[in-house]
Amino acid sequence: MKEKIYKEPIKEETETTINVLYHENKLVVYTNKVSLQKQLNKLIGEPTKELKIKRSIAGSIWEISLEEKSKIQRIIVKANIYEL
Repeated sequence: MKEKIYKEPIKEETETTINVLYHENKLVVYTNKVSLQKQLNKLIGEPTKELKIKRSIAGSIWEISLEEKSKIQRIIVKANIYEL
């Protein structure tokens, strides 16, 4: 497996968004925080899309069906989204 290279964002530009798209029946998670990207990769698998700058990953997007309750639960319970 090829090692992924992540681009660390400027601290003030770090963001994570979670959107519930009811009409499309999915949860969309976007983050550019490197530690959270790595954690979500381990918890729920590869992202649907990776945003790249040259060869470095600048952000990742996961699209999860609302039917996949176990994945959503892992994100809420185990992922350190809130940095608690």
